[in-house]
Amino acid sequence: LIFSILTSSVLCAQQATPDPADLGRRLAEGEKANNAKTREYAYRAYSVTRHLDKAGKETERHSETHDVIGLEGSTYSKLILRDDKPLTPAEQKREDSRLAQETERRRKETPEQRRNRLFSTSYNLMFQAERMKDLYDLRYVGDETVDGRAAYIVEGMPKPGLRPATANDKELLNYKVRAWIDQQDYVAGRVELEVIGDHSRMQKGTIIDALDSRNEAGVWLSKELQARFKLRLFKTIEVRGET
Repeated sequence: LIFSILTSSVLCAQQATPDPADLGRRLAEGEKANNAKTREYAYRAYSVTRHLDKAGKETERHSETHDVIGLEGSTYSKLILRDDKPLTPAEQKREDSRLAQETERRRKETPEQRRNRLFSTSYNLMFQAERMKDLYDLRYVGDETVDGRAAYIVEGMPKPGLRPATANDKELLNYKVRAWIDQQDYVAGRVELEVIGDHSRMQKGTIIDALDSRNEAGVWLSKELQARFKLRLFKTIEVRGET
C-alpha cells in the first residue's frame, strides 16, 4: 500500500510538470493571436534614458514622448514632446512633414511592398515567441504570479552550435531568455533578456525586462520596458545607462 501511494505521488508530480517545448509552442500561438488584436490600439509612449557613470550616478537624462498610431495597417510613431516640453515650431513642422511623407509613401506601396512591411512589423513584435523554441534549449523553472495572474516560468539558453538564419537570430543567440507565460492565455506577461554572448551589439550584462498587462477586453498590451545597458563605442568609450 505504501509503495502504491509513493508510486502514484511520483507519477502525479511528473505529470504535473509542464513540458517546456510545449509551452514554447503554445506561447508562439498565443502571442500571434494576441498581436493581431494589439493592432487595433493606439497608445502614447513615454521613454526616459539616463546615462550613468561607473559608480551608477546619473550624468545625463533625456525623455521623449511619442504618439503611436495606426497608419495603413501598421504603427507609426510621432514625436510630440522632448524632455517633457513641446517641440519647437521647426521640430513640429518637421514631424508633420515626416508623417505626411510616410502616409503618402505607404498609400503608394505595391501589394508586395505592403505585405513585406506588415510582415516586418509583425515579426519584430513576435520574434521572441516565434523563434524561442527554435533558438533556445528550454527548461521549466517553476510558477509565479505576474500582475495578479498565475504564470509558468520558462528559461532558455542559446542552442550550442546553431547557425543563425538571419541577422536577428544572430543577435538573439547572444541572449539568455526567461519568459513568464500566462497559464490561461499563453501570452508572455513578462520577458527578461540578458546578454551573455560575445557577439551582441550590447555588452555582456545588459538586461532588458518587458512587462505586459491584460486589459478588460482580454488583450495583452505593453505596459513597461526597462533596459539596463552597457555599450562600447569606437572600442574605447564605454557608455552605461538605463532606458
